[in-house]
Amino acid sequence: MKNNLSSEIYQKDQKLFFYRGKILDLKMIKSLIHERAKKISKFRKGIVSISTQNKLEFIINFYACNKLNFPVFINDNSITSQSQKNAINLNYIFKRNNLVKINKKFQKKYFFNIVIKSSGSSSVAKYVYIKNESISHISKEMNKQMFSGKKKYDELIFAPIYHAFGFGRLHSLMTNRNNIILTDTYSISNFFSLITENDSINGISIPSKILSSILKIKKGVLIKLIKKKIKYFQVSTGYLDVSCRKKILNLNINLFLNYGMTEAMRSTFLNLKKHKNKIHTEGRPIKGVKLKIKKNMLKNYGEILVKGRNLAYGYNNENEWKRKFVGNFFNTGDIGYLDKENFLIFKSRLGNKIEINGKTFLIDDIEKTIKNFFNIKKLKIIREKKKIYLITEKKLNIKILYKFLKKKRINITFDKILKHKIHFSETGKFKFSSVKRLING
Repeated sequence: MKNNLSSEIYQKDQKLFFYRGKILDLKMIKSLIHERAKKISKFRKGIVSISTQNKLEFIINFYACNKLNFPVFINDNSITSQSQKNAINLNYIFKRNNLVKINKKFQKKYFFNIVIKSSGSSSVAKYVYIKNESISHISKEMNKQMFSGKKKYDELIFAPIYHAFGFGRLHSLMTNRNNIILTDTYSISNFFSLITENDSINGISIPSKILSSILKIKKGVLIKLIKKKIKYFQVSTGYLDVSCRKKILNLNINLFLNYGMTEAMRSTFLNLKKHKNKIHTEGRPIKGVKLKIKKNMLKNYGEILVKGRNLAYGYNNENEWKRKFVGNFFNTGDIGYLDKENFLIFKSRLGNKIEINGKTFLIDDIEKTIKNFFNIKKLKIIREKKKIYLITEKKLNIKILYKFLKKKRINITFDKILKHKIHFSETGKFKFSSVKRLING
């Protein structure tokens, strides 16, 4: 049972969960998993969809299925669309904690254990097949680097567990001695109440965009509370600005940081207190992972390629998965470079590259330039069907905008400049659907 999640959950007997005000020990959860596994063992093998709406039920259902070697599709809402079911060959779904058969077809033998829908903004819906072995390896390596001492922490997972970051973090904590505090909602007010009401919280896993928003709050009550109680943040899902990293260090809080995506879970690791001089980096590759830079990009930057034990098994679209590889390295679609000590410096997404009059620019850099000049917090440049759109929450003087960009030698012309509210997901990614109708209209 090596590298199997269901074996790892049985290793520690003293772990506690804090969920919806209740304290639950691991022995109780183990017995619930055992009962649930007995209940569903009569079903034939196939992919099972599990909702994460109730976190405790998710843990019980997931580990029960895993114990029986049922591949699991992790989702935040019950799947009703037939196209979604067909895309992942879904056989069963949990409805009110009962496993219901929805497809008569018996599936082929599986080499993966988990399916997570990628949160990427691709026009093709990607379902990523992940091996237990991959998650187990990365969790083990992270725990070694984060918790080398004997001290035990109570960690709040302030992240959606249907997302690769939230799920990966939950699994890491299930396999070590730390206690776990789970939440259902992801708002700053919810974060404040959890920190206030739970005296035991001294570690937090949180998406970078949410942490960034919290650190920018001008009222000092929450920051003072964080400084008093929190010993570390564990951050992933998107780039965390260096100014935020400095603020965390100034609060005397450690930062554990990862670079990675659903398809290449947690490729790097950085212990910021240990490597303060590498504050601008995403850390070194995790043991068993190799990074390579495919050069031909801006200055010394290039495409970030990954190979190793953290890689997923594939997409539901096999051809799309094959197209992602350069030799036997997976192309992340990100831009960056490795320094002399093998620390990764992240620059941007490859899709953010734009050619203007023979010069290469990054959309992120243009956005930042305009934001700083006009003092705008939310602004987004979008490329769609060879057209470029500027979405802003503040009305801009177009003449002044173009005059300013020309002065900066950015001779860009937007097909449309639209004033509209900009929405981001709970993991900090821009919601294109919120402006799609506006652009196409």
